[in-house]
Amino acid sequence: MGKTLKLGAALSYPITITKILKNVGDDISKKEPVLQYSYKFKRVVHQEYEQDRVDIETGYADWDSPAEGKILKWRVKQGDVIESDQQLITIEEACSHEVQYAGLCAICGKDMKEANYASEQLDTSRATVAMVHDNVSLTVSSDQAIRAEMSLQKRLLKDRKLSLVVDLDQTIIHACIEPTVGEWQRDPENPNYEAVKEVRSFQLDDGPRGLASGCWYYIKMRPGLAEFLENIAELFELHVYTMGTRAYALNIAKIVDPTQKLFGNRVISRDENGSMTAKSLQRLFPVSTNMVVVIDDRADVWPQNRSNLIKVTPYDFFKGIGDINSSFLPKREDILAPSPLPELTAKPPPKLESAESVENSKSIAEHEKALATSSDETIILQLQAEEQERTLERQLTDRPLLHLQKQLDKEDEAAEKKVAETKDDSKPASNGDVDHLNHHHRHNLLRDDDQELIYLERHLANLHKSFFEQFDARATNHRADDIAPDSVPDAGKILTFLKSRVLRGTKIVLSGLVPIGADVRRTEIGLQAESFGTEISTRITSETTHLVISSSRPRTQKVQQAARMPHIKIVNQDWLADSIAQWKKLDERPYLIDVHPSDRAAAARASIGSGDGSTTPPSNSRITVVQSGQHLFEDEQGEDADEDDDDDDDGDAGFDDDEQPEDQDLSDVMPTELQDGEKSPGALGRTAWADMAKELEDELGSDLDDSDLESVDRGFDTDDESGKKRKYDSDDGDDGSLLAKKQRLAKTRTTGLRNVHNVGEDDTESNGLPTPGATGDDDEVNLVPRSNDADKDIAAFAQSAEDDDDDDIDGLEAELEAELAAAMDE
Repeated sequence: MGKTLKLGAALSYPITITKILKNVGDDISKKEPVLQYSYKFKRVVHQEYEQDRVDIETGYADWDSPAEGKILKWRVKQGDVIESDQQLITIEEACSHEVQYAGLCAICGKDMKEANYASEQLDTSRATVAMVHDNVSLTVSSDQAIRAEMSLQKRLLKDRKLSLVVDLDQTIIHACIEPTVGEWQRDPENPNYEAVKEVRSFQLDDGPRGLASGCWYYIKMRPGLAEFLENIAELFELHVYTMGTRAYALNIAKIVDPTQKLFGNRVISRDENGSMTAKSLQRLFPVSTNMVVVIDDRADVWPQNRSNLIKVTPYDFFKGIGDINSSFLPKREDILAPSPLPELTAKPPPKLESAESVENSKSIAEHEKALATSSDETIILQLQAEEQERTLERQLTDRPLLHLQKQLDKEDEAAEKKVAETKDDSKPASNGDVDHLNHHHRHNLLRDDDQELIYLERHLANLHKSFFEQFDARATNHRADDIAPDSVPDAGKILTFLKSRVLRGTKIVLSGLVPIGADVRRTEIGLQAESFGTEISTRITSETTHLVISSSRPRTQKVQQAARMPHIKIVNQDWLADSIAQWKKLDERPYLIDVHPSDRAAAARASIGSGDGSTTPPSNSRITVVQSGQHLFEDEQGEDADEDDDDDDDGDAGFDDDEQPEDQDLSDVMPTELQDGEKSPGALGRTAWADMAKELEDELGSDLDDSDLESVDRGFDTDDESGKKRKYDSDDGDDGSLLAKKQRLAKTRTTGLRNVHNVGEDDTESNGLPTPGATGDDDEVNLVPRSNDADKDIAAFAQSAEDDDDDDIDGLEAELEAELAAAMDE
């Protein structure tokens, strides 16, 4: 295939071809002249007594070939005037230099880094694509990459396979260097012995320096990994892509695939990655990613290939260790932490505020600052390696697994002693009891009950089936060895479609799961949830289907809001995580949150009070406690009720969108003032309260003296049915009647009494009504304690308003008729 050479952009255009020095079929070498051309230029002539003169002159030059080969075709002829850069000549090269290794042509052996004046760029630019996993020095040209990838696609399609790129750390294995693991493996009496029995180990010759030099790496394969890889290898060609070193990756590959049957030499590490912060499929498949799928526990490290990714739940076998290669990746912020297990209550080792720890903290802070500001990849890599060494050293010195197990042992021992103390003290302890205390049951820290690979194999099989169903439908008119590019489906688009059906139709609000001020739709949790078809919102509305909360903070204002709407399912974060992991909208019942009785009571009171069935009362509605003679509850509109519609920007530094300090005592309290459109607990509908207020005023009005009516003769303002102010005068038709005056006078009567029950006061005559107290937007319930009979009083009040409504109306109507008749007689 010929190579076409261009004139180049550096010539003084326009030029005229004056002579062609070589003919078709002639051999030419680098820097040999092949034609002559002329060009015009300006020359300034300096004159002693006159102004400088500018002359237009003609210059002549040779055009030298930047390559060698045989001339196949001239694309210009003598006498042509060339206005700009264009194709000049086509030659047949002796070597195309399409495959290079470390700057040398892998075919002819010539130095591609040699510079010459005839060429505008080095010959290394001819081969820039690294397609080999284990060596970035071996590169090929774009044309060669296309041919190689098309050949790969044909081979895979013939074998009915796709390509699967597999991450290592916390995806299919978990690694640590904690020496406690080795000790437990040698101790059959240890409760973790069974869990660590299958843990593999190795040492690295060129591993970390310092204290971690020569350490043992302990590798735990994800449960069912061998069977998973064996089954998936029938549908996919497997590749390893890790941010660990190549030596680390190869050692794990020997454990996972000892015969090299599954991965072969298709292993790429951070040494060949070409990026300090991200992974890219273009590193392995530079032309097309249509037949490629990725499994990784991190989605944020695949910014260009998210559509090809199946994100798996991180495998966290060694508690508290995390990813030992995380220093080479961006800070992780996408973990949706599972609910804590009841048995596992041990806490990590306390941080020591010694001078040494303070110094280490300063060092880490300086390192992170340097890492953020540095632009030199070599410096960045060095800083990341130093951070990893410090992380590994902390494992060796702090021994977090040993600390957590000791904590569990203490809790087990304390629990069994407590059980023993509850036995009959008069009964003497037997030898068996004493022996039982000395050999108490020990809970194991490490658990091996992960099931992620079961779901993952199912997802990959479904994707493979869908891909080849589409391919077969498109390729019916093509031969197996003649595959048209448009007949190959896009695995990324198929994957996107399959995921989008999982939570379609749901509208989810998150509580306690995203940082303060973060745009929930741009967080990893939000991106993952929406990729599975749900709609994420920051506010609870009548369209909300699920409130997903952190199980560590079950009492937030959003919980109280959602509790008022029976159709909203309040679930912990495990429901969302498990639904995403299983690609199935799971039954919510096992994940439902037990709403605190006070929050449920508040929701019930609000529901009972909604005479019109509405669930959205006026903004900033609040309860006001007054004496009889005026409204029991007022709805007051705050001036800034709708000023801030974002639940996530409440400005409470240190907590997320609806979190309050965890040590706040929220027991036996009820909500008072709420904001942002929330319905006040116990607040009845506007119509219901208006009717009750009128009944009360009518009763009070019947007992007024005539002398009291002077105060209402001058008229006053009241609310009409539309809620607007209306002026009433004493001589306005029937409204000037004796009964009407009594009613209006009852409305004008107010009281200054504000009885509240404060904590610690001994008020035996407390009316039991809630004391109003301020609360922040979307914060955990911060409420004022009420009297012991508050729930009973309010429940009785609400019940009487509902059960006795008809009887009260009949009685009041009769009384009103009698009053009206008496007034007419007068």
